[in-house]
Amino acid sequence: MATRSYDDLAKARRARLKPEFAEFATRLGDELEFIGRQQVRLGQELAEARRLRHLTQGELAAKAHVGQPEISKIECGLGNPTHDTLVRLLAALGAELKVVPTVVV
Repeated sequence: MATRSYDDLAKARRARLKPEFAEFATRLGDELEFIGRQQVRLGQELAEARRLRHLTQGELAAKAHVGQPEISKIECGLGNPTHDTLVRLLAALGAELKVVPTVVV
């Protein structure tokens, strides 16, 4: 039995939808992809800031009063930190959050 990629399966499924639902599914998929990329980027930038400060995840956890497993999830792009957690991490790193507009195509 041949295997098919998720993208192939999703395209086949969308092709059977009414046009307005297919458009909605495409927009939703694009939005979820964007959110996922942003979570990964946030994690990478936090990890880089931590390494620049020569801190382990455990040391950052102690300084920020955040669990080390939560820091690990965030750095892997799997976490969804609360505002409070993000503020604690930034304060412990001596960092600030900047919002930079991007062009979305």
